Amino acid sequence: MAGNIGLKLQEARRNKEISLQRASEETKIEIKYLEALEKEEYEVFPAKIYVVSFLGRYGRYLGLDADSLVNIFNREHSGEKERWEINPEFPIVATRAVIDKSTSGGRSRALRFIKKGAIPFLLVILSILMVGLGVIFYLQSVSRQLFQQGTARVNISANIPKDIHIVAEISDKTWVRVVRDGVVFFEGTLLPGEKKAWAAKNQMSVRMGNWEGIKLYVNGEKVDTSSGDFGRVNELVFTKVEGSRQIKMERKRRVATEKKGPTETESSPEERK
Repeated sequence: MAGNIGLKLQEARRNKEISLQRASEETKIEIKYLEALEKEEYEVFPAKIYVVSFLGRYGRYLGLDADSLVNIFNREHSGEKERWEINPEFPIVATRAVIDKSTSGGRSRALRFIKKGAIPFLLVILSILMVGLGVIFYLQSVSRQLFQQGTARVNISANIPKDIHIVAEISDKTWVRVVRDGVVFFEGTLLPGEKKAWAAKNQMSVRMGNWEGIKLYVNGEKVDTSSGDFGRVNELVFTKVEGSRQIKMERKRRVATEKKGPTETESSPEERK
């Protein structure tokens, strides 16, 4: 049978014609806890502190002397443990006011209760954060190494002229002479299927003995290698235009008195050796 506290709560609520549903909505206390207070079934609560808190709040809501109700409860349960086992359905953290019996005026103090399992949960979160930080530091380290390697490659390749790129694809036997920035870079006979690539900073000339047997690509664009005269040595000069990214191509005309370069019917210096 319900005790003195529960009867007072029930009578006060019924006298005011307040339903448990309405009381729950206005006090923000779940119905099951209001019913437990009225029936004095305190084992429903996760801890004694919640009984004290809800009892005081519910008593004030019903117009009763909340402090008197709390004092009655404390006297009736003074020999019990201060805190029951935490209900797993209750919120992880709850802050409530409790009457401090050490003071005559019943001064309230704030207590914080943490549900069992919260500490392991926090440890798991902390472990995840530590692993995440480790991954971030590792990625930053790898990124710095790759950046340094890339910078080293750039520094090494910076000495190679890249402004004029020429690729030669050979479809028929032909003699070729390449002069890069005023210096002879290559001279020899190329065979069908061969592919050569050269680069210069400011100027490059390509002299071909058989212009029909070679295709030239300058910076990715195919150029016309024909000389207009079959079998005649053809020479193309590519010059970088200062102050721009353009490359000028000119066909070098050879005078009649100049010694004719080797053609497909002539042997190159390498072949005569």
